[in-house]
Amino acid sequence: MSAVYTINRDQIINAALRTLGVIGAGDQPTSSDYANCAEALNLYIKQLQTKGLPLWKYVDLNVPMVVNQYIYLLGPTGDVVCDRPLRVLMAFIRNPQGNDTVLQQVSRQEYMSLGVKTSQGVPNQFYYDPRLDNGVLYLYNVPNGTGYTVHLQVQSPISDVTNPNSTPEFPSEWFNCLKFGLADQVAFEYGVSAQVRNELAQRAAKYLEEMTDWSQEEASTDFQPEMRFKSGGW
Repeated sequence: MSAVYTINRDQIINAALRTLGVIGAGDQPTSSDYANCAEALNLYIKQLQTKGLPLWKYVDLNVPMVVNQYIYLLGPTGDVVCDRPLRVLMAFIRNPQGNDTVLQQVSRQEYMSLGVKTSQGVPNQFYYDPRLDNGVLYLYNVPNGTGYTVHLQVQSPISDVTNPNSTPEFPSEWFNCLKFGLADQVAFEYGVSAQVRNELAQRAAKYLEEMTDWSQEEASTDFQPEMRFKSGGW
């Protein structure tokens, strides 16, 4: 028995075009079909990443801190060389003694409203801007000593499927969703009737919803009211 079935880029394209009736069983798409559908598949995968769903692409990233530096580039040409993180999910700082402190993630507006960005002290807040080439990590405060490391859990981008034999960086449970998602994406381009396009869109949305639900973390989430200090007491 086996549970490692996989499928490559061109097999997904073939399956999507068979679903549309563009090719028959045993037929092969043209080189133009492959090029067009490969483009559509990569665009679709890029769009899926905005849902923040791929638990399998969460990566631990370590950022060694430099004295008096509070801005760090994360990406192909950054201070930390890596794939540009799409978002930071959580962060903590480890001091020279090996003790960890969770960092609070703040919005751009909240970060910009903070005081002198070069204030010395142990960092306790961060803001992350994904940008285009290198993401930018902003920390507040900045350490005045060595030996501090920021540990980030980030969402790393899914690799492009540029080669015919490339296997998409998805669990195998996602392959049917990719097949119908691609068919839905190119249906209009191939002149499929409105009735069939509507059915495809519904099925693609259904599979995507199922896989998005399945890809959520199992751990429970606790919500607590935020305590703010006011003049005269809490």
